[in-house]
Amino acid sequence: MSQLHAITFQPSGLTATSDGNQSILTVARHVGLALESACGGHGTCRSCAVRIEGQDLYASSSQEHGFTDEEIAAGWRRACKTFPAGDCTVHVPERSSVRSVSAGKHATLDQVPIEQPLLVPTTGRCWRRGAALVGPVTGPSPLGLAVDLGTTNLAAAVVDMTSGQVLRSGSRPNPQTVFGGDIIGRLTHALAGDEQRRQLQASAVSGIAALADELTDGETTRIGEVAVVGNTVMQHLLLRLAVDGLAKVPFTPTTKAMVERPAADFGLAVAPGAQLYCAPSIAGFIGGDHIAALMAVLAQPPSGTWALLDIGTNTEISLHANGRLTSVSCASGPAFEGAGLSCGMRAAPGAIDSARIDDDLHLSTIGGQPPIGVCGSGALSLVAALRRSGIVNARGRLDKDRLRVREQSGKREFVLTDEFADTPLVFTQTDIRSIQLAKGAIRTGLDLLLRDAGLSSRNLDHILVAGAFGNFIDIDDAITVGLLPDVPRKSVEQIGNVASTGACRLVACGGARSQAVRLAAEVRYLELAAQPDFDTVFASNCLM
Repeated sequence: MSQLHAITFQPSGLTATSDGNQSILTVARHVGLALESACGGHGTCRSCAVRIEGQDLYASSSQEHGFTDEEIAAGWRRACKTFPAGDCTVHVPERSSVRSVSAGKHATLDQVPIEQPLLVPTTGRCWRRGAALVGPVTGPSPLGLAVDLGTTNLAAAVVDMTSGQVLRSGSRPNPQTVFGGDIIGRLTHALAGDEQRRQLQASAVSGIAALADELTDGETTRIGEVAVVGNTVMQHLLLRLAVDGLAKVPFTPTTKAMVERPAADFGLAVAPGAQLYCAPSIAGFIGGDHIAALMAVLAQPPSGTWALLDIGTNTEISLHANGRLTSVSCASGPAFEGAGLSCGMRAAPGAIDSARIDDDLHLSTIGGQPPIGVCGSGALSLVAALRRSGIVNARGRLDKDRLRVREQSGKREFVLTDEFADTPLVFTQTDIRSIQLAKGAIRTGLDLLLRDAGLSSRNLDHILVAGAFGNFIDIDDAITVGLLPDVPRKSVEQIGNVASTGACRLVACGGARSQAVRLAAEVRYLELAAQPDFDTVFASNCLM
């Protein structure tokens, strides 16, 4: 019988035993400790970096790649590629832990205009949905749970199904991130088999259930309807649909239609008869979340020619020009969510959210806390500051003779701080490349959309920047690095998480669902990979 080793995780105090055949990352999952794993546990990033006390360890050959000699000596390792061969203590830094985000009493929409109410009252405390009954429901009226199922984060709001009032909203990390930080990682895991698809579905449902519990103060049986919007892959994983077609060209989904199923089939503790609705999709990587965002914008559309950029791990862009809407999908990756960067983290206290460089480096952190990592807006701000100061050239290369630049193991990095952390926080040449690739993908999508319409950025009357990341970036930073074209600042508007706003409409209003179906059929899809000069345009847009 294999000897069992005791593992203690700090600062949580959780304990586990292992026979050494499971990685530290796997053991952490088994005890309910969610660690970041942007690369899906393949050992190609540092998002699951932990500091381990205990000499009896063994690791894969890729373990030491990306760590300095000092970090290795201090016990820093990748949790996904380290296996215990004896008792050990695992210290999990704040930036490697998937943190919950508390629900707040705020929303992007105060009131949902209800046309064709989805639920109408009937006898007792039951409500009628078409020919079916929902309930009994406690309280004066049923609630609707509107969910934006993002690749990195979940956002949800509770809506009164009769008045349309948005009562409460909140967000939390998507628990699926432990299986990969981006869509490709999730697809890879799902393609491994039915058990892996079950894991991904269960993980998403657990996040939705937790938000429902928080937002209703435990009264989840008041929920009479659930509406979920997400990109096509996220909705497929929630519905446990086959994703084989989405993993290869021409990226064909199992279905693009809206889906309605009993919420009880997902194990959600809501009112009897409640349904879970998923919005229709436009294409393989343009899903119900972008439909919801477009609905929110079209409720009060801007004048003239406009572009909507919903920036996230997967970025969707729509251009309204010449009387029609055309959309593209950009694989921007998780860098703008803070994932996949050497010191990346979510937007939480201690995350660097902006930077300025003159004679020295000046950092701002969320909550004014000592810096422990860099979130997405901070990474963009830092790269913009490095570019303005000339420490980084147009190709994204760090100048080795400039302020705070050093070489470690033949690779350049910019030292952020060595004052507040166990090891110095650094922003590496690879981190800069990740930002270049992400912004290059987004800018290429916008440029090719404009070219397809016979236009240029000069013809844009409005650029609408949506999404959690888009809401907090500095527009000047985005223009400096080339994420956005150099247009008059007054033409750029940051509009927040409008996908959640659209989801609120979809949860309560039958008329909104009819509009979603029409939009999904009318929006034209432009396949970027089919453009003959895509690689050339992308390479150009990776410059700064």
